[in-house]
Amino acid sequence: MGTSALVVTDLHVTYPGEVRAVRGVSLQIAAGETLALVGESGCGKTTVLRTVLGLLPAGSAVSGSVLVAGTEVVGASTGTLRTLRGLGVGYVPQEPFAAFDPVRRVGHHLAEAWRVHGRRPAAGELVRALEEHGIPEPADRLRQWPHQWSGGMLQRATIAAATAHRPPLVVADEPTSALDADRADAVLADLRRSSPSLLLVSHDLSLVARHADRMAVCYAGQVVETGVAAEVLAAPRHPYTRALVAAVPQPGSGRLPEPLAGSPPRLGAELAGCAFAPRCRWREDGCDDQTPPMTGGLACWVVGRG
Repeated sequence: MGTSALVVTDLHVTYPGEVRAVRGVSLQIAAGETLALVGESGCGKTTVLRTVLGLLPAGSAVSGSVLVAGTEVVGASTGTLRTLRGLGVGYVPQEPFAAFDPVRRVGHHLAEAWRVHGRRPAAGELVRALEEHGIPEPADRLRQWPHQWSGGMLQRATIAAATAHRPPLVVADEPTSALDADRADAVLADLRRSSPSLLLVSHDLSLVARHADRMAVCYAGQVVETGVAAEVLAAPRHPYTRALVAAVPQPGSGRLPEPLAGSPPRLGAELAGCAFAPRCRWREDGCDDQTPPMTGGLACWVVGRG
């Protein structure tokens, strides 16, 4: 059996100031699989992604294990992390225009994927990289400035850079948030086609349904539900997942979805019991006492209990 592209085990991340951003996350991505990590802002999605990349801010406390294609990231040396980024794991950012220096040509940015590892792209390699991602007239495009490219084209260029060395894992942080719906679908299709395995952070459940194999739902730094993406979205079980799915606007319904009452908990203190309990309509007295374990893809004391 081959090595998994990513194995995260009991990951805890606390930022300076005692902000417990991730609390016991475990997940796995098999070779060839796309896993979407979803949840509202502040739930820990991006922190998991930054941990995988070894890009947490100085002073962050990390425990647990993060294996990228068999390489341990937690506690790894700076040299190991620099080698891993690009060769072991590629990164596609959220905002393509912010990823490009406006006073450098697009070709300079794409070649950086080689320079950072002390290499030079072979003759014609940059042109082929853009051709693979559907960029027309790539030789001319490489000489252009970022402002001469559309957002969708620039995001394809970031995908070309992220996958230049065929890393076994690619991570993408809201890669379509700056794009319209048609371009978002096209970019995600290109991203998935180019990525041996993909960890996709997204808030767009409709895109997740179309492009992810599995999904993991995060709340207050924990994973509360996992499963096949189409199945979870068609029949969500955890109360928080149900609220997320219910919040998706339904075209033609003539009404806005009901907002979820309450607010996420503050992450500067220890959380006893189920973190979602104060906002849950099915809350019982025992929900406040202990954190529900992940069982059968669900972390809930009430829903699904025999």
